Amino acid sequence: MIKIWQSTASETINIAIVLIAIFCAHNAQAQHFAINQKCDSLWVLSLSDDNGTVTGTWKLPYPVYRFGTADIDGDGSTDAVVGVFKASRYFTTPSRRVFIFKNFDGKVRPLWLGSRLGGELVDFAIIGNTLRAIEQTEQGYAVSDYKWKGFGMGFHSLVATCDNIDECYSFLEQ
Repeated sequence: MIKIWQSTASETINIAIVLIAIFCAHNAQAQHFAINQKCDSLWVLSLSDDNGTVTGTWKLPYPVYRFGTADIDGDGSTDAVVGVFKASRYFTTPSRRVFIFKNFDGKVRPLWLGSRLGGELVDFAIIGNTLRAIEQTEQGYAVSDYKWKGFGMGFHSLVATCDNIDECYSFLEQ
């Protein structure tokens, strides 16, 4: 005969308390991304705990024009979103790109190193877990929202079309 263990209400509560304590102890040290310019051509993305101890770094040998943090991929942990100016394999003219980095066991690891969104990227902002981009088009400028699509950022919606760049920037502040 197979005996099945049945717990009492107090045993179930005790097990739940132990599991919550284990989870809290594991996540007791929050991780924070920061970026620092070391010289004209080198930026360093760092990840540190609440005590200020750096647990991981990633060197970016490109000019950086924007930095933000958000849970871009929706997994519950904060990601670093960095705008860099560089060429890529398929777009050999240097221009603005978006790189996204993850906290992987206290280390900085690339999640997505974008060569392009839609049009020619002018600037971006993070709104919640959405990347809102100003892009130059043949007709002028467009403001578009991009969301995580499994691997990389995918077009989500057109926010506005603009005749001039100043008009577009008002949409980044929403």
